[in-house]
Amino acid sequence: EGSASVRRLFLDNARMWLTEYHMDGLRLDATDQLYDDGTPHFLAELTAAIDAVPGWNRILIAEDHRNLNTVVQSRDNGGYGLDGVWVDDFHHLIRNHIAGDEELYFAGYKDSTAQQIADTINTNWFYTGQVAHHWGKARGSDPSGQTPDQAVFCIQNHDQIGNRPLGSRLTADTSRDQYRAASALLLFCPQLPLLFQGQEWAASAPFLFFSDHEPELGTKVTAGRKKEFAGFSGFSGEVPDPQDPSSFERSKLDWSEVGDAHHAPILDLYRDLLALRRELPHGKAHATAQGESLLTVQRGNFLLAACLRGTGSIQTLEWTDAHIVIDSAAERYGNGGPYRTPNRGALRFERPAAVILRR
Repeated sequence: EGSASVRRLFLDNARMWLTEYHMDGLRLDATDQLYDDGTPHFLAELTAAIDAVPGWNRILIAEDHRNLNTVVQSRDNGGYGLDGVWVDDFHHLIRNHIAGDEELYFAGYKDSTAQQIADTINTNWFYTGQVAHHWGKARGSDPSGQTPDQAVFCIQNHDQIGNRPLGSRLTADTSRDQYRAASALLLFCPQLPLLFQGQEWAASAPFLFFSDHEPELGTKVTAGRKKEFAGFSGFSGEVPDPQDPSSFERSKLDWSEVGDAHHAPILDLYRDLLALRRELPHGKAHATAQGESLLTVQRGNFLLAACLRGTGSIQTLEWTDAHIVIDSAAERYGNGGPYRTPNRGALRFERPAAVILRR
C-alpha cells in the first residue's frame, strides 16, 4: 500500500540505464528477495516497461536461487517475462564434482554424479521441487517449456569466488586438466555461458570480498560476513579484512599473465571453444552419463565427451566416422601428458579431459 511512487522510481531508473546510457540490458540482483503481493508483480511490470523502450531488444536477466519457472515464463502465461535466470545448480554440481565442496549450500549437491550434471544440462536446472538439504524444504519448479538460452550457466562468478574465505578461484582447487574439461563443457552447452573476469586465461589473482565503508559500518560488515558464512570452515580462522585496501589491490587482474606460457594456452582453448560455439546448432542438447564422472553432450553433428575427474571410459562411440575438432589435452592448450588411448571408434580416458568430435 502506498508504494506507487517507489515502483515508479525503480521503473524510471531501469529505463534511464537503457535510454540515457544505451545499455543492452540489466542483471537484477537477488530477485528472490523482492516481495510484492500486488498485481501485476513488480517484475512483470518491469519487463513490460522495458519491452516498451524504443530501439533494439534489451535483455533482462535475474539472479534467483528459487529455480522458479514463473521468472522466465511469458507474461501472457502468468509469468514475469524475464529473458533469463542464473542457474546455481550447474555451478554447484560442477564445484562439488571436481573440487569436493560440500559445506553450507553445497551440501545439497554432495556426491554429485555425471548423471545429475547431464540432467541439469537437459532441463536447465537440477532442483525441480525436491527437498534441498541446505534449505530444509522443497526447492524448484517444473522447468518444462524453457529454452536453453533462458538459463545462464557458469563454473565461476563474483559471488562464488568472493564468498570464499580467501577469494580462491576454481583453478586453486582443481587440476589444470579438470579446469580445461569443465571449461569445454561450459562452452559447449547450449545454455548462455557466463565468464568471470580472467577466467578465460585461468587468472591467478583471487577475488576477495572488499568494501570501503566508514569505520563503524565497515566493522559491522566484516562481522556480519563471518556470521553469514560460519558454515564454511575457512571462516573460522583469520580471513582478509574487507576494509583493508590490500583486499582490493590483491583482487586486481595481473594482465601480464595473458601472454605467458602458463596462461596463454588456456586463452587459446577459450578462443577456440567460443569460435566453435558459433557453428553449433541452436536448441536443446542431449546429455547422457557414461559413468560416474563421464558424460557426453550431443548438439547436432557435434559430440562432446568429458571426463571430469579420475578415470572413466567410453568403450564405443556411435559416430565411427567422427573426427576430433577440439581436444582439451592437446599440446596447444598446455597438455601435461597423454590422457587417453584412441581406438577405432572408441576413446578411453586416463585422466580428466574433454574431446569435441564432429561427424
